[in-house]
Amino acid sequence: MTTLAIAGWRVRLNCSLPAVDEAIATRYAAFVAPDAAPSDTTITVNVGPEMMGAVPGEPSPQMRVTYRGDVVLLDGPGVSGIIVVGSWQAQLELSCDAFYPNVEYFLRILCALLAYRSGGLLVHAAGLLVGGQVHLFIGHSGSGKSTAVALSPQALALGDDLILLRPEEAGWRAYGTPFWNPEATRREGQTASGILVGIYSLVQDREVYLQTLSPAAAAAELAANCPVVNGDVAQLPGLLGRCQQLGADVPVLRLHFRKDPGFWGVLRGEPGAVREGSL
Repeated sequence: MTTLAIAGWRVRLNCSLPAVDEAIATRYAAFVAPDAAPSDTTITVNVGPEMMGAVPGEPSPQMRVTYRGDVVLLDGPGVSGIIVVGSWQAQLELSCDAFYPNVEYFLRILCALLAYRSGGLLVHAAGLLVGGQVHLFIGHSGSGKSTAVALSPQALALGDDLILLRPEEAGWRAYGTPFWNPEATRREGQTASGILVGIYSLVQDREVYLQTLSPAAAAAELAANCPVVNGDVAQLPGLLGRCQQLGADVPVLRLHFRKDPGFWGVLRGEPGAVREGSL
């Protein structure tokens, strides 16, 4: 049994095979919490006997997600799962050796649902912590999130793929997560957090400048980068409302940037920084 502390929540994994439990604890060592602490949600991981002695694989998970009210079903080659939202009980059945990517994909889905139902969001983004404040860089795969991290050695990287956001009295707090791109080498800030002060939708360009987004455009950009929840049609009105509130609380801008750290001068509003009109 391994308990992970992610963004203030405790996720307990009960694994039927001790070797898998040990592998999970090793992979997520930075997030392991005392098992005696109460958990917010529990995942029962049942592993087939054919995995005895199997070498963990790393293929991309190919799970299909089906939404049936408060029940979320997952299935794919050698894997099936169920999450009951509300009671926060989940079960994952594995009969293939690729347990790392399948367990992590399941965890991502669970965290996205847990965040949304608790008033927060899981966002496709890179998060950079500077002076206790977090700058969030959102965008699709290949937009430059990992590049922004690589160009920012002065910042503490919370993550380069998925960041958890939770509202609190001081504002929205951004938390690092264990969900990084596989090739990432900088994970020193993965368990850190800070108050969110800016959200930037990335556009790779030859020039460096900011564009102000209209409230509707900002909400659309944010919703497009909230995985799992944006795949459930029934949740879209609520998701857009949540994103509109986030956009009202935190500036959402479009950042045109090139592959050098000069964009930080624009974000800090240094002399010569450019901000263009609304979209």
